[in-house]
Amino acid sequence: MAYKNKPLKRKGGYFIRYEVLLKSPAYRDLKPAARCLLEEFQRKYRPGRQGRLSISVKNAAELVGVTKSTISKAFYELESHGFIKLTRGELWQQRKAREWRLTYEITADWKQPTDEWQSWQPEKKPDTKNVPSSVLNTDPDCPKNVPRGGNVMKPATNYQTLTHEKENALS
Repeated sequence: MAYKNKPLKRKGGYFIRYEVLLKSPAYRDLKPAARCLLEEFQRKYRPGRQGRLSISVKNAAELVGVTKSTISKAFYELESHGFIKLTRGELWQQRKAREWRLTYEITADWKQPTDEWQSWQPEKKPDTKNVPSSVLNTDPDCPKNVPRGGNVMKPATNYQTLTHEKENALS
């Protein structure tokens, strides 16, 4: 008997995640908490209410399973990487959370996505491999590749030795 494709009998919805988004430098740079928060935004997304995705910091922290400070950083990270955009600020007097929209989904008025995450570029880190040797410290007590004048503490010397040397210098 030949096998027939049968539809899954799972309840609930599903959402699509585009491979171009998953392979982007902006997505690859996200920390795990920000990726989980993006999943929660995607789970709440419906085309008719786009631009009105509301997740409070407290609820997001509970959903993702992290602290409020960690989830606050995740909100900032998603916004700075171009995945979410603030559409309305919070009204804490009325106990209303901020409202966001996903930049890679259709907007509330059925406009095309803005895809701001595609223009995100990682910050360039300083290249420490190609630093001229004249800039590097050659002191044997100092760790390797620390620039001169760096904030590296040398081992503490004995206080009695210092005071004894000062007394000898004065006499």
